[in-house]
Amino acid sequence: SQEDLNLALYSGTGEFPKIIFAPGKLEDAFTLTQKAFNLAEKYQIPVFILSDQYFADCYYNIPSLPVDDIKNENHLIKTPPEYKRYLITHDGITPRGIPGYGEGLVVVDSDEHDEEGHITEEFDMTVNMQNKRMKKLEAIEKEVIEPELTGSEHYDILLIGWGSTCGAIKEASASLKRDDMAFLCFNQVYPLHKKTDYYIKKAKKLIIIENNLTGQLAKLIRLDTGIEIKNKILKYNGLPFSVEEIVEQIKGII
Repeated sequence: SQEDLNLALYSGTGEFPKIIFAPGKLEDAFTLTQKAFNLAEKYQIPVFILSDQYFADCYYNIPSLPVDDIKNENHLIKTPPEYKRYLITHDGITPRGIPGYGEGLVVVDSDEHDEEGHITEEFDMTVNMQNKRMKKLEAIEKEVIEPELTGSEHYDILLIGWGSTCGAIKEASASLKRDDMAFLCFNQVYPLHKKTDYYIKKAKKLIIIENNLTGQLAKLIRLDTGIEIKNKILKYNGLPFSVEEIVEQIKGII
């Protein structure tokens, strides 16, 4: 099922940026996992990859994976003597050092801290540190993966899905053979791409398909865009969607 989006999005102590991927194809899982490691190192934040049993059990033939395109990024620095682990910077990202690599003292703390890493209860520093962490979102949002649109670009009906449901929805959409329908698949569900609002507002009728009870992505889209998706196809009995049932339920809505 797809019941863990809220857990990944809202769990944690305090407020801080994060990234959530949900691969829809095996190829996506390969490239997104590598991207997740690089982004986690670059922005020093948690990056989640949401999957499920159905996706783990998928088998199909694929071309060779793009191994040559994979690059491991190294964001560690050799610390100078004056190094401050949580130095406030213009983009919120402090150069990351580790103990024993360089001449600097690396101090880390899970409580609120000053720039050097020592615990603080000073009000202004607490505000500055929280602003510093959230500042990273400005850069993160420039790297968000755009959702994939398939079908007619001149659609009136827009189907929306994410993660492991995308294959069945894409096949169901194609089998309906409607010139006024398109399907939008999200491989990244947080932060949402800035064009999400554009894609959704183009449609006269929205239908979201999710493997959970409450329509967790639909709620996130409403929070981000202010648009409520009223037509929901939800399944939460422990089984994945079949193409046939998606087709029948879409027909019942349109």
